[in-house]
Amino acid sequence: MTGMTLGVCKETVPGERRVALVPESVASVEALGLAVVVESGAGAQSWRPDDLYRKAGAGIVTPEELIDRSDIVVGVRPPNLPVGSRFRRRQIVMALLDPLHMPFRVRDWADAGVTSIGLDLAPQTSVLARRMDAVASQGRLAGYKAALLAADRLDRPLPDTVPTSPGPARVLVLGSGDAAREAAGTLRRLGAEVRVRDDVLPGPQGAGEPGPGPLTGLDVLITAVRPRRGRPPPLLVTARDLAGMGPGSVVVDTAVGPDGGNVEGARPERSGVVGPGVTLIGAGRLPEDIPVAASAAYARNVIALLDYIVRDGDLWIDPDDPVQDAMTVTHDGFVHAQDVWQLILDQTAVAGMP
Repeated sequence: MTGMTLGVCKETVPGERRVALVPESVASVEALGLAVVVESGAGAQSWRPDDLYRKAGAGIVTPEELIDRSDIVVGVRPPNLPVGSRFRRRQIVMALLDPLHMPFRVRDWADAGVTSIGLDLAPQTSVLARRMDAVASQGRLAGYKAALLAADRLDRPLPDTVPTSPGPARVLVLGSGDAAREAAGTLRRLGAEVRVRDDVLPGPQGAGEPGPGPLTGLDVLITAVRPRRGRPPPLLVTARDLAGMGPGSVVVDTAVGPDGGNVEGARPERSGVVGPGVTLIGAGRLPEDIPVAASAAYARNVIALLDYIVRDGDLWIDPDDPVQDAMTVTHDGFVHAQDVWQLILDQTAVAGMP
């Protein structure tokens, strides 16, 4: 395959402000031997108008033209096709796929002969895959934003800067990933006294494993324990736990989503006051609040993946390669991801579908 084209989709999920490729990255894609087309308006929500893409050398196209002309279709979220459009055989889709939440869409892609690759599925143990890991890059931004959000909503300064202050704000961060590390580091730089629990497991739901422990005296709690693939986030903090925090304290749950969160009562993208005056913030989509930086970080992951699978302008798709094995969801007419295929079989059996 030669003379390939990469197409950048405009995001359609409400509230999604990121774009999969920024104008500064167009030259890097072209250096791999690919042409670039961008759906009109794709970068508008991240302050990247069409003119910037044109100046970088990309073509600006309609949604229909993008699907028709692109050999590789890239988005932040799985792309939605225009009415009447279909992916074609051997077309490649790259995005944050979260395939266990859309198994029958995955099956349709497999039936159409589409190769789909998830930038959220990079193997955590692979050094080669680290540059492609969009979960890590977006997690670091989520942790940074969570720290600033907590500092903004707390009812006193983080550092011990006032003569009558009881001391620096006391912070607990739950989690071991990039979001937790970045949140802890940012809050330390802001002058808070920070502890990190990276071994925390669900309490009552975790077969007796320890939860976060007493929260008495905490000013800020940030939770960043992401769900295992295909499962809801683990519930780590109950309403009873929150009762130990004082009035004016803040809790930020960065793992909350439609399936729940780390903190009982947290709701996606909503905040409120609970218990003795604790501000509880559900903040599972924080990277979308800083789309300029988040888009640039995601684009670097896209470039790294392209650099891995494009050789002299041709594609190298090998599901037996350890990195591609982990990240490939559909290929050559099959659902390659075994957990997704098993879910399809299970749901098909329950529904009595052919």
